Amino acid sequence: ELARLLNYNGSYLNSIVQRRTGLCLFDYGMTFCFQKAERLLRETTLSVSEIALQLKFTNRTHFYELFRQKYGMTPQQWRKMQKSAEHPE
Repeated sequence: ELARLLNYNGSYLNSIVQRRTGLCLFDYGMTFCFQKAERLLRETTLSVSEIALQLKFTNRTHFYELFRQKYGMTPQQWRKMQKSAEHPE
């Protein structure tokens, strides 16, 4: 969609991003997505489903899979770990 909006060939746009960041366009975009997911998990009480929707995931399961791949845990586990780190007993 970004390539269409910018009127670039998708492969060309991906190569530009790859040269500048070392990441493919998808992975580069996902860094921003995960940053927002972290913030929403840490600072709100939104459900993981609501967060996935805000991040434009149409499939909550896909969001869970990508999150688990990146962090090695579910979004709920990550949220709980962050809360524990903020308020140690």
